[in-house]
Parts: sequence; structure tokens; C-alpha cells
Amino acid sequence: MTALSEATFPASEGPEDGALIGKLAMDLFEKTPGDDLRAFTCRDDDGLAGCVMASRLRYPEDNRTVFLLAPVAVETGRQRRGIGRKLLRIGLDDLRRRGVDVALTYGDPACYDKVGFAPITDNLARAPLALQFPHGWLGQSLTERPLDRLRGPLCWVEALNSPAYW
Repeated sequence: MTALSEATFPASEGPEDGALIGKLAMDLFEKTPGDDLRAFTCRDDDGLAGCVMASRLRYPEDNRTVFLLAPVAVETGRQRRGIGRKLLRIGLDDLRRRGVDVALTYGDPACYDKVGFAPITDNLARAPLALQFPHGWLGQSLTERPLDRLRGPLCWVEALNSPAYW
């Protein structure tokens, strides 16, 4: 995922973002306990085509289980073929099966609305750190209940603890 992110993000966001997201992916793998991290990949004969990572967020005053889907990367030459959307759906379905109640993400709303994400505010679900692009804070309920306010302070995995990601 590190190499995929480093190769993918410069094409759309610039070389600095490629290195930054690559570091995030590496830190998530190296610093996150197994129960707090999920990774969903798409591979073929040419190697890794795409990956979605999901890490646990905790709102201690709320009994719901919450995961953040980020980063998401699809190899540049294979974009616009539905790989990212399919990986997101696989990830969301897996999280539902595991009893996760809420999925959040931070990214381009036009990419994520196709898989059920909608814009949310910091009042509904506090973000780990101040958001540079508040319109990119997105969420969805993975249950039949609507997404309502997540209560309490937020605890997140160590790898997400950098203002550069937000």
C-alpha cells in the first residue's frame, strides 16, 4: 500500500501528497493493533491494483463501533474502472458483517457518495484533528438506524495523529 500510495497520489494531488499518504499507509500497518485495522486489496497478474484501509475510531461515551476508511488508492493506470468503488463496497460489507455501526472517511464527496457516504459536520462526528476541507468529512450508518451524533471525545489510532492528514 505504501508504494501504491506513493505512486498514485502524485498524479492527482502532487508528489508531496504521495509521500505523505505512503507514510500514513506504512504507519497504519506498523503502529496499529490488528483488531483496529482492516485492509482490502485488489490484485491481478500485474500486482496490486488498489487498496482501502480502515482503522478504528473510538468515541468512549458511545457504544457504537466506528471505522475510518482511509487511505484509498487505485493504481493510476487502472483508475476509472470501478476498482476503488468495488473495494469500498467490499470493505463496507466486511465491516457490516463484523458488527461495525458507522463508517467515516475524509475525501472527495463526489467519489464517496457513490457508495453511500454523505457530508457530515464535526457536531455529528468529531474529526481526529481540525479539517483543512470540512466538506470532505463524510459518514454513513452501516446499520438500519440513521447516523446520529457520536457522543464523547474521540480516540484514534496513532498513525492518524498528524495535522498534515486532515
